Amino acid sequence: MLNRLQSIWAVSLHDAKRHVRSQRMLILAPLVIFLLCAACWGFADSRIVPAGLTVNSPADVLFLSSTSVVFICTLSVVLLGFDAVSKRRLTGELAIDLSQPMPRPDYALSQLMGVWMSAMLPTTVGILVGAFLIQQQMGVWPGFVDLSMFLISTGLLLWWYTCLQLLASSMARDIGASVTFGVGTWLFFVFLWLIPTLIIAQSMGVDVTDTTSVAFDRVQEKTDLFSPNGVYQLLMETRLDSASQPELSGFTIWLSAIFWFVIPTWLFCNRIENLRP
Repeated sequence: MLNRLQSIWAVSLHDAKRHVRSQRMLILAPLVIFLLCAACWGFADSRIVPAGLTVNSPADVLFLSSTSVVFICTLSVVLLGFDAVSKRRLTGELAIDLSQPMPRPDYALSQLMGVWMSAMLPTTVGILVGAFLIQQQMGVWPGFVDLSMFLISTGLLLWWYTCLQLLASSMARDIGASVTFGVGTWLFFVFLWLIPTLIIAQSMGVDVTDTTSVAFDRVQEKTDLFSPNGVYQLLMETRLDSASQPELSGFTIWLSAIFWFVIPTWLFCNRIENLRP
């Protein structure tokens, strides 16, 4: 078992280094770091915070800054991993990789970890520098638990998108289809998820013209359990003041997060195990 873990780590580290040294990382890394730092710095300044938003603590700043993660960090995963499997499949490298004595599920995990680590590197740097900027603006550091929750939740979100993107890449017959699948999934969860939420709310008799009502909020929280972005936001909300915390129990939210971790990971490993390159 130890040898298998060492093999997975070695292959994933090699793959992560390849992604980090790629040309696309030269663009994505500065963009991710800059936007995360700008969000933390901006939301920590009461003069810049848009009207209607209340910022009383570093935890509030981290929650608002998580919107940058949803938009840019998840997109970086899509752009880093869109050809992780499809390109190797077209060039014949995948057939060579799968013919090695390494078990296919282990190979699948190494590919997931390689893309995930390369995406987490600039994201972690941006979060840590952002925490420093929050201290400079507000005179107080984010709490250890709050910052840990931000890092862990962000890591989970990027892992979920890594699984979805590599699963799409493994099913695509060419690189163009892989990009389409990945970007389409990203667009659906980031911009279009409100549509099924509205449909479900209306079918339950909730007034969808008032999206600020308590009834709509309850429906939205339950619907968000089926969206990676929704679960991520619910996890971040658990660190806010009691008045802003979700009605769902922490157990339910974390259980959904575990399902999002296990099921896409299993689907990709199963896909690689049965794949004919």
